[in-house]
Amino acid sequence: LQRVKRQARTIICRKNLSQYGLASRMYLDDFDGNFPYSFSWLYNDNWSGCRWHNEALNLTNRPEGAGSLWPYLKNKDIHLCPDFDVIAKMTGCGNCDGKTIPIEPQYSYCMNSYLNGDAWNAVPQNLRTNMEKVRNESEVVNPSRVFFFSEENTFRVPELQNAIINDNNLRATPGPGQDHFATYHNTSSGNLDNGFANAVFIDAHVEQVSAYPVGNTFLLAWPSGAPVPESF
Repeated sequence: LQRVKRQARTIICRKNLSQYGLASRMYLDDFDGNFPYSFSWLYNDNWSGCRWHNEALNLTNRPEGAGSLWPYLKNKDIHLCPDFDVIAKMTGCGNCDGKTIPIEPQYSYCMNSYLNGDAWNAVPQNLRTNMEKVRNESEVVNPSRVFFFSEENTFRVPELQNAIINDNNLRATPGPGQDHFATYHNTSSGNLDNGFANAVFIDAHVEQVSAYPVGNTFLLAWPSGAPVPESF
């Protein structure tokens, strides 16, 4: 029964991301293919640490704080993966730095920071330089193999040395460290380090993705084609 429930939650998550894909396509059509800035797609002040679980800052109730993509998403109940909701309440927030914000998940999906982002100095300069160049869909070499939105963990995985969700941006690097795809779908509750994530790609299709082998998140984030950096 638990397995059936988890499968149902995964299906809902994939449907949510499909709606994110359609909303993103509408945005790109309206803005001549330009991506929203990755740090203000959800919130308009470029800072969203711990807001993913802060019910007091839910944008439905505080629309004045909404970012550029919100008008395409605001009337839809699609922002929270039900599996993420369960996992987050079970594991808590691992990077709240003493904050006492209750864990009431609001937003579980994260934008690829290599699409009109700058990573806030979280990745090496050569990768940041590339981020600053890719602001339009026409600059992406293979849109069907570059994810637009995906999911992160609320907990760390030793093999990945991953950062955990904090600002609804996903900025990966070629090796361990920084951000990686989530690992909690299609696995047992006792093996959360080795599952999968869901992702919607720039062409709006949704598929299951894996953080493994280490660096695979980066491969599906990198928009500029070959040569793909293997290290830094």
